[in-house]
Amino acid sequence: MSPLDDFDTNAVLDAAASRTQASRRLSDKILAAFSHAYAVGETDVALKLKDALAASESKHARPGEKRRSYDPLGQADMWVAFIEARNTYKALAESRGGDPGRLAAALDGMKEAYRRWSAN
Repeated sequence: MSPLDDFDTNAVLDAAASRTQASRRLSDKILAAFSHAYAVGETDVALKLKDALAASESKHARPGEKRRSYDPLGQADMWVAFIEARNTYKALAESRGGDPGRLAAALDGMKEAYRRWSAN
C-alpha cells in the first residue's frame, strides 16, 4: 500500500489555499507553457495548451463573475500578437534590399505589441 493511496487532495487544497488560487496557479503554468511553445514555433502544441487554458478557466469560473485583473486567454492572444510582430520584423530585417520604411514600421509594431503584452 502506497502512502498516496489515502491522500486527500481536497483537504490539502482546502488547508493550503483556496481552489481559485490553486486553479490560478495552474492557469499561470499553462500560460507559461503556451508562451514558450508558441515562441519556439511549436504551434500545434501551443494550440492544445491554449485549449487547455480555456478549459481550465471555464471550469473554475463562477457564474456571472469575470476576473477583471486576470485574463490568461487575453494574455495568450497578446503574446501571439507580439511573436507575430517579432517574426515580421525578423523576416524584414533578414531580407536583402528591403524597404527601410517597412522595417521601421515593423519595429514600431513589434515594440507596441510588446508594450501591450507587458503592461498586463
